[in-house]
Amino acid sequence: MKTVFNVAAVLAVAAMISFSSCRNESNQNGQDGKAGIVVNGKGIELNIAEAELIQVEDRPQYNTAEWLFIIEEPGRYDVWLSSLTVDTTQLLFTDKVIITAGETKLEKKPVSDRVVTDETGIKAPWYRTDSHMGSILFAKPGEYNVQVISDRVERFASDLSQVNPEKHTLINSVILKPKVN
Repeated sequence: MKTVFNVAAVLAVAAMISFSSCRNESNQNGQDGKAGIVVNGKGIELNIAEAELIQVEDRPQYNTAEWLFIIEEPGRYDVWLSSLTVDTTQLLFTDKVIITAGETKLEKKPVSDRVVTDETGIKAPWYRTDSHMGSILFAKPGEYNVQVISDRVERFASDLSQVNPEKHTLINSVILKPKVN
């Protein structure tokens, strides 16, 4: 019980530090007011390369990526988890991935719902696959925090030839697409 409490305390402190550091980031990419946020007609892409990361060496299942961004168009958004993998038929997520935004919490073990074949910069043995995780309602415009918890959260080289294929599956981004009713 004491170990669980200690892990929870460490994660809470790390999340608070991460959250406060997210607020101080400047817009280095010229996109929607926050670094690492790509906003286009297709939705919002939150790239792992630009996330605030918390790495827990002895408990990778608690690895966390966080983004802080502004929603200008409220509504329901489909949530897609984009992964890089060497096997599109079997993603090697040990546990469920947890995605939280606002008051919504999604928990699901990702499966390959869609293989993206036109992604530039991704070469064999790596492929991109997207997993539909559910949907989130952003009821009003404003600043939101999105958090992903998974053993597959880690920063990796942008040149995928430098990434060991034994990693098998890595989270690439979280994509929020406006849901059309």
